[in-house]
Amino acid sequence: MNDVTFLTSNTSQQPLGVVSRTQDFDTLAQRVANLEAWLETMRQAGGYGGPVAHWWQNRFRYTGPGLDWRYEGILIGYKTLFQKTQNPHWKAQLNRAANDLIAGQNEDGSYRASRFEINPGHLGTPHEAAASFGLLSALPYINDKARALETAKRNIDNLITLLWDGKSFNDRPKVSGRVPNKLATLAQALLTLAAVTKDFGYHTYAKAALEDVLRYQVKTGASAGAIHQYAPGAGKGDGRFFPYYAARCVPPLVQAYETFGDERYLKAARLTLEFLKTSMAKDGSWPQIIYDNTKQASWPRWLAGAADILLAYQVLGEPIPNVALERILASQLKSGGFPTAHGFGSQINQREPKGVPDYRDVTPVAGWNDKMFRLLTGMLSDKNLPEATVSEVMQEMTVWGQRAMFEETDQLFRMTVKKNVIYEWHKASPWAVVNHAGLDVR
Repeated sequence: MNDVTFLTSNTSQQPLGVVSRTQDFDTLAQRVANLEAWLETMRQAGGYGGPVAHWWQNRFRYTGPGLDWRYEGILIGYKTLFQKTQNPHWKAQLNRAANDLIAGQNEDGSYRASRFEINPGHLGTPHEAAASFGLLSALPYINDKARALETAKRNIDNLITLLWDGKSFNDRPKVSGRVPNKLATLAQALLTLAAVTKDFGYHTYAKAALEDVLRYQVKTGASAGAIHQYAPGAGKGDGRFFPYYAARCVPPLVQAYETFGDERYLKAARLTLEFLKTSMAKDGSWPQIIYDNTKQASWPRWLAGAADILLAYQVLGEPIPNVALERILASQLKSGGFPTAHGFGSQINQREPKGVPDYRDVTPVAGWNDKMFRLLTGMLSDKNLPEATVSEVMQEMTVWGQRAMFEETDQLFRMTVKKNVIYEWHKASPWAVVNHAGLDVR
C-alpha cells in the first residue's frame, strides 16, 4: 500500500503536507478549486446553507445557513489558502465567512441555527465551539479582529455558563451527561481562546473537559484507543465507539500536549490513532460504530466526513493510508462537492449495500464538505488555484425504496420519481419544497 507522508511543524495549526504519488499537485489543486466553487454555490444571505444528512437525524426541509461546525473547516481552509498563496481573494472569502458568525450571534452569545442535523435550533454542541475555534484560528487575517474575538469569547463564555456543572461540561443545560468528542472540541476552543487573550483561567475548563476525554478512553484490550460516545449521568461510558468521533478528539489532544507538555494527552492521541488503524476496512473506510462486544454497525460509512479521520493521521505526522484518501477523492461529484456517505440505505438492516445509492449518500452537505476543504487545502503547494471545472450532476438513487434521480446545478437540488418532483431546493432559499413524506422533516 502506498501512503501519503505528511510533515508537520506545529500540529495545533493546519499542517503542511506532501501529496501522494497518485495525486500530483495540479490534480489536487483542481479538486480544491472545484470544491471551493461548489461551496460558493451553497451560500445564501447569512451564510452556507443546504440540507443535512447525518447518522442521528436529517434536515432536508430547512436549508438555511447553519452557523455550526461547517465554519471550522471553511474558515481554516480559507486561512490556509491565503497563507499559501497570499491571494487577497481568499482573505476576502475568509472575512465574509467570519462576518456570518459575527452577524449571526444571538444576544446571549449563541449562534443562530447552530445544531446542524437539528437546525434551525441554537446552542449546538460541538457545533458552536467548533465555529468559534474556526473564528479564533482565522483571527490574524480577519479585518475586524476585535469584533471577531469578542464574538468568539461571548460564545465560549455562554457555553461555560450553560453547560458547566462544577466538574466538567454537560451536553445540554441541566442534563448530566458527557460526550467526549464534544468535550474535546470545546477544549480546543478554550485552549485557543486562552492563547489569544492570555486569560489562562480558560485552562481550568479545558483541562476538566480533557480529563473526561481521557477518562472515557479504553486503555487496553481489543478496543484500546477507542473513546466512548456518551456517558449518561456523567457515569460509565455507553460502550459505543465511533471511529469518526474518536478521530475528532485527536487534534485537541495534540494541542493540549503542546500547550501543557503533559505526555498523557499525546499518548491518548496516539492510542486513538492506533484504534483508527486497526478499525479501518481494506477499502479505506471505517464502520460507523464498534461496540464494546466487538460487534459493529457498519453502515453508513462516511465519504466527505472521513476527512476528519485522515486529519488525525496528519496532525500526528503519520502517513495517511493512500487507499483511504483515494476512496474519498474518487467520489467527488461533477459539481465539485463530495457526497456524504456510502450505505445509508443499510442503516437499519445493516446489510452490505448493493446497487443504487440512497439519497442521503448522494446529497453533498456543506457541514461535511468543509472537512474535505480543510484537509485538502492543507495538502496544497503555494500556487494559486486553477479555474474551477464543474458541471451539473445527474445521479440515480433511491428514496425510501423508490428509484429516483438526483439533480444538482449551481442554482438548485432536485429529486424526481418518474419525472415527478419530490424535492426541490433553490440554493438562495432557506427552505426547500418537499413533496415526499420521507423527506418532510423540519
